[in-house]
Amino acid sequence: MDLTFTVNQKKLNIRAVALLIQDGHLLIHRQGEDNFWSLPGGRVQFGESGAKAIERELVEELGQSIEPPVFRFLHENFFEYADHQFHELGMFYDVVCRKPLPLLTEDFYGPEGEGLTYRFVPFDKLDQYTLYPSELSKMIQTNVFPTLLTNDI
Repeated sequence: MDLTFTVNQKKLNIRAVALLIQDGHLLIHRQGEDNFWSLPGGRVQFGESGAKAIERELVEELGQSIEPPVFRFLHENFFEYADHQFHELGMFYDVVCRKPLPLLTEDFYGPEGEGLTYRFVPFDKLDQYTLYPSELSKMIQTNVFPTLLTNDI
């Protein structure tokens, strides 16, 4: 059971997120025809740690096993999407694939099909993308990560 709770049009999500960096590139993804990008990951399941969740999600989404992930920061995020108000807690982890992914800077898809579009982006081009969390580009480029990032409303 995913750790997501809905009451009326409001949702609380607990999400594990991958900071997957290869050769100065960050792996980003977007869902369907969204006009913004975010980082791979997914909902944590009841009784599952964030680290185990990101391991599971990367196998499901990319067919990749990873080295043990390293916790980087927590993002408390408030946003609206698909007619819902969200309160999301995102646990961000540094991850390294046991077998590096091909460094594709054009769109590619994982084993789940075309629902999620992936792409590696060089650090110096991240500002050309609408990427969430919005502070992420600067954090990657400066290698400065707060323990807690929030867009408190």
